[in-house]
Amino acid sequence: MDGDALRGALAAHHFDVVPQTGDDAFAVVRVPVGVRVDDLARKIAGSVAVRSIEGDGIVRAMRTPDDALYASGQARYLELIGAPRAWERATGGEVLIAVIDSGIAWDHPDLEGRIFYNTRETPLSSVDADGNGCVGDIVGCNFVSLTTADPSCGYTLAPPNWLTNDDEGHGTFVAGLAAAAGNNAIGVTGVAWNARILPVKVLDCTATGRIADAAAGIRYAARMGAQVINVSFGATTDSLVLREAVEEAQARGSIIVASAGNESQRAITYPAAYPGVISVAASGRLTAQGIDYRALATFTNFGGVDVMAPGVNVLSTIPQAACGNRGWVCLDGPYASASGSSFATPIVAGAVALLQSLHPDLSAAMIRALIFDTRQPGSGPNDPGIIDVGAAAERPVYREPAPGVSRASAGDAKSAPVD
Repeated sequence: MDGDALRGALAAHHFDVVPQTGDDAFAVVRVPVGVRVDDLARKIAGSVAVRSIEGDGIVRAMRTPDDALYASGQARYLELIGAPRAWERATGGEVLIAVIDSGIAWDHPDLEGRIFYNTRETPLSSVDADGNGCVGDIVGCNFVSLTTADPSCGYTLAPPNWLTNDDEGHGTFVAGLAAAAGNNAIGVTGVAWNARILPVKVLDCTATGRIADAAAGIRYAARMGAQVINVSFGATTDSLVLREAVEEAQARGSIIVASAGNESQRAITYPAAYPGVISVAASGRLTAQGIDYRALATFTNFGGVDVMAPGVNVLSTIPQAACGNRGWVCLDGPYASASGSSFATPIVAGAVALLQSLHPDLSAAMIRALIFDTRQPGSGPNDPGIIDVGAAAERPVYREPAPGVSRASAGDAKSAPVD
């Protein structure tokens, strides 16, 4: 039936129809206070011949942060993965992301407000006040071994200790991609700009570490309650010590996101290869039109990868002291661009945190399923899917269909269109 006839039929059955003109074959019915939309949908379906009933969902403009470098350095690839659409729904909401890496520059202007502060510990104390095995860990823990660290780093305090400041740059760059403060008018934005960051240092000043230290860092992060653990490094051989650390973290509810590696191989490194870990390859290939972020990067590993994310010429935070050192070239302030699967990984970790803040009751398996089910196709026939955090954030969860209704409506909708 046409729109007028449909609206007339609904009104005849005493439904509160929103006045409209035109012959479009749909009508909008107000949901009375105290009535569930699903219950109203069932009543309409039993009273009037309609083709479908659905909640009148909200249409939002995409949220664009005002960070100074967003438009020129980040918009292209963050908009590709739907980040602005996701930001309309959530921005990270205090979810704790552990960055297992070379440490983090605590005082970086885009990170200092996002660093997790352990109030159970006593600053500058020689006593492990909270009994977690790391003395004085007010801002994370350092597990780098004195016997295996490069002598040029000059470390003198035995681990585990509280010295998690970044002396290489890699960890700070990773942290910024995941959770740099957003919409603060400076620098860049992370995918989950309201998440908290737990620094866990397992790589020395040359960005090199040992499996035993990495495993200890993962266990620590999980025991500190990290909901997301970012691992932007890998080992080429399996390790029982590393595997069991991952399994403990997963048993505690942590989601581990790990880089596939940069050897251009049909294989991935560990811990990315372990069951339940979200393995990430880098996307981004130079074309005549610029960088195609839907294409697999030439350097990334790709066998058995779960998802791709932009990892070529991405922009993020670095320590001010790193500018001009170890290959870091500063842009406008303590920011730089870099490429690697290491840097695709925190984009996914940030997406996981954003979804966890939006759906705090979902299990780790369900969060992973949201990410996997909403992947965009890559530009190559064999490319892994690329993350779409916007689609994942928009995907309905816990939908209960009404019998005889083609599309169930959302429980919090304010009106129910029928056609």
